[in-house]
Amino acid sequence: MAAKRILFKLACFLLSACLVSIASTVKTSAEQAFLNAEYLIATSPLPDIERVRFQDGKYQRGSSIFEEGFLTASLERLESTNLNNDGLQDVVAVVASSTGGSAAWISLSGLLGGSKNPTLLEPVFLGDRVVVNNISIARSSRGSAEVCLDMLVHGPKDAQCCPTKKEKRCFTVAENRWIPRRAK
Repeated sequence: MAAKRILFKLACFLLSACLVSIASTVKTSAEQAFLNAEYLIATSPLPDIERVRFQDGKYQRGSSIFEEGFLTASLERLESTNLNNDGLQDVVAVVASSTGGSAAWISLSGLLGGSKNPTLLEPVFLGDRVVVNNISIARSSRGSAEVCLDMLVHGPKDAQCCPTKKEKRCFTVAENRWIPRRAK
């Protein structure tokens, strides 16, 4: 009897682990739309801004890094929120782009107005190979959102591969672009 109980508990545990795994990979139609949307991204040479359409969060132009105009980009982080208090789900996007060298241009981008007819936000270049660890979003008393990024940036003695200096950068949205704010 004890062996049956143990087998039953093991089967329940394995089944629940599978269900959790399946549930975490299922994306809503809005999430899928945001992964397949157009965004403005910062590219090299700075301050170039390009409009690209992602497919499952990825973009590539050209087949070889030796081709003129080669570009890859990926949506590294996406957060849905209402940035401008209009009742629609907007998107905060952290994008990495590269033209084939060792650089990874990291930019803050996003969409206003939901997934149906979005307005593209002008991106802000965050740095080369910086790391965005966390995105936090707070509301002001007027209802607008402040987006803060907890980042690792390059300190004076850091190698380009490995930023170690902690930094917090905050932004609000006005006139379809990110406005830097002083971090609290």
